[in-house]
Amino acid sequence: MTSAGDLLLASPGLHDGIFDRAVIFLLDHSPEGSMGLVLNQPSELRVEEALPALDLTDGRDLVYIGGPVEEGTALVLAEPADPIATDLHYAREGIGLIDLALPDPVQVIRARVFSGYAGWGPRQLETELRSGAWISATARDSDLWDVDTEDMWARIMARPALIGDFLDAYPGQPWLN
Repeated sequence: MTSAGDLLLASPGLHDGIFDRAVIFLLDHSPEGSMGLVLNQPSELRVEEALPALDLTDGRDLVYIGGPVEEGTALVLAEPADPIATDLHYAREGIGLIDLALPDPVQVIRARVFSGYAGWGPRQLETELRSGAWISATARDSDLWDVDTEDMWARIMARPALIGDFLDAYPGQPWLN
């Protein structure tokens, strides 16, 4: 069962631009819809260029392309220094989206800035999961902050439990599906 806080990995057959070998951190998942951030699509734009007033990163950090929905909207995934006192949206164990409109800056341990997000309508993600478009995996904290994004998909797919589950469920003749 897939839930918020999990990863979605694009199946090998999914070759849809931004979703080709995508690793998505699922922020919200309910019958009303789902929302996530593509973790392995860095842009060439630096956070300090895009959001000069934002003082949450070390200045060398890149803006990541979070998905095709609301491109140009900044979303900040963060691990605040004080998660209890910080109002997080879509929180998972002290990690979530922080509100950039807060009057006082949030002190963070780590943060990553995304432009846009991946979104699914009511029950759309369940349909795509059943059809084999996505592979669900347990997210590790290190996955969320990994800057070596080029082979992130392959490293996560190679986890013993995940590759075994994937191969067990993979159809014998996928081109017939």
